[in-house]
Amino acid sequence: MTQAKSEPAPTYLLPIFLGSASFVFLNFGLPIYTRSLGADAVAIGGMYTAFSFTMLLARPLVGWALDRYGRRWFFTAAFGFYALSMGVFSQADGLADFYLARFVQGLGASLMWVSARTIVGDLTDVSNRGREMGRMTARSVRGSMVGAFYGFTLLGMMPIQEAWVLAFAGYGVVAFVGLVVSVKRVSETRVQTLVGKLAPIVVGQRLRRLLIIVFLSGFASALIEPIYLIFLQDKFDLPLVVLAMAFFPAGIVFATLPQYAGTLSDRFGRTPMITAGIAAAALVSAALPWLPHILWVAVLYTLFSAGWALASPAQDALLGDMTSDQTRGRMFGYKEAAAGSGAALGPLAGGVIYEYVVPELAFVANGSLLLVTAALVWIWFHKRDQVSAAVGGR
Repeated sequence: MTQAKSEPAPTYLLPIFLGSASFVFLNFGLPIYTRSLGADAVAIGGMYTAFSFTMLLARPLVGWALDRYGRRWFFTAAFGFYALSMGVFSQADGLADFYLARFVQGLGASLMWVSARTIVGDLTDVSNRGREMGRMTARSVRGSMVGAFYGFTLLGMMPIQEAWVLAFAGYGVVAFVGLVVSVKRVSETRVQTLVGKLAPIVVGQRLRRLLIIVFLSGFASALIEPIYLIFLQDKFDLPLVVLAMAFFPAGIVFATLPQYAGTLSDRFGRTPMITAGIAAAALVSAALPWLPHILWVAVLYTLFSAGWALASPAQDALLGDMTSDQTRGRMFGYKEAAAGSGAALGPLAGGVIYEYVVPELAFVANGSLLLVTAALVWIWFHKRDQVSAAVGGR
């Protein structure tokens, strides 16, 4: 291995920061912008499904390739796909263009996140893995917050059609810079003597249960992902920029908390952080449709983000704890595929509920499923996790 396990791995952080620039603006802008072009909630949900379905297919293949050929160049290739997808977004003027852009973006996301989490797993052990997973998440969110400031500044200065083109042209340039930086700075972390060989994977009960948790949380979260901004815009009749400002405190929380939450999971175990985080997100999500003012949405959504900031690095670290250098890429590929399968089904289901049933039902379903997921995490992992916490907390 090219670096000791106890060393931090700062080289991958800058490319992730740059590659994440479009995330917030895209998540806020895509439903609103495509709705202005005539897309309904089902078509918008389909764009999220196209993204998730691409990752569902690609992530296991990426994981296999990481274990067979190494990590570095797959991580680097992600930023090329990101740059290409930003170019397609910039010039998109019909639904087919948006679906194509989401497909290419899905390839980039598959390459970046599976390889990045595998690299972090390679460079850490049980005593610091949660912290470094959280550090990576926080750096990604910081990049997306800076990118959001750029995009929403443009949106405040010109019509959304013009702002959209310039914003994604800029995001494409930044992603290309991420490609250049990763080529120059990111080194291989795979054990060199094992490149080209694949150790067999034994998927035990704990791994299967973790994949179920990942699927359930991915499906539940995706139920509301493409519709919550539409719902809030319909409810409060506010411009997109004002809605985005309501979510700004949540972004600050997600840009700072994951590293500290990951450290807590290193000290006290993964299960308490995952359970508490998912349960908090569940309660907030179920309450969102009945909040009387956008300020209440801002407050509770900040708590929602805090919940996921607690759960996410601990969940990634838990999988890293269960895997070895020889199988880590494939297992992170399977984990991301489980999340992607849930995320592929959720947006369409949420869009159908929003258009044809009762919009509030999607939020209630999200909260209920997340509460069930939190309970399963505690039941399945708490006893074994007490032993891991004792080891990591020394």
